[in-house]
Amino acid sequence: MRVQNRMIRFLLGATALAAIIATAGCAGREPSSPEDVMPNEFEGAPNWVIQGCSAYWGDDGGARICGVGDAKVGRSMSIARTKATSRARAEISRTLETKVKNMVKDFQEQVTDGESEMSAEQFSSTTVSLSKSTLNGTSVQDSWISNSNQLYMLVALDVEAFNNSVREMDEMSDKLRSFIESRARKSFAELDEEMEDY
Repeated sequence: MRVQNRMIRFLLGATALAAIIATAGCAGREPSSPEDVMPNEFEGAPNWVIQGCSAYWGDDGGARICGVGDAKVGRSMSIARTKATSRARAEISRTLETKVKNMVKDFQEQVTDGESEMSAEQFSSTTVSLSKSTLNGTSVQDSWISNSNQLYMLVALDVEAFNNSVREMDEMSDKLRSFIESRARKSFAELDEEMEDY
């Protein structure tokens, strides 16, 4: 019985020691990256999957907003494609709303006559309406499936599609429409040069 108790105590002590050593070993390591956890997950992935959608075009100076969305491929590729595309479009929507807000705000600051000034409600309504309607002009540029069956979709909105949506908005004044169209290319291309006065 004593021998058995000693054996149990020895095993418990050895297990505890092994746990301490393992914990100490982990504490000294660098945080694991996705490549460490899933070393083959992004094998053969196009640059835009890892670096972001702008890597797809490189430095071509194009005026566009892009987004990358992903979804697990299950029984239906169609459902996965719809989910991934929707997530990419949501990314575009967030960026687009910020750009539209800035353009409308610039317009308000530069136009001084009382008729052209917009109320806060009109400002918000115009920004949201334009952002939503413009998303219809997005298009899928590329797709890729990882080793774990994760589908990645690259979606983009170019400045011409954006301007087409602006032209079709009846509730927008001609002055605002002209202002936004004149600023869109610079805004999409992220140019740092100062805007000219309207």
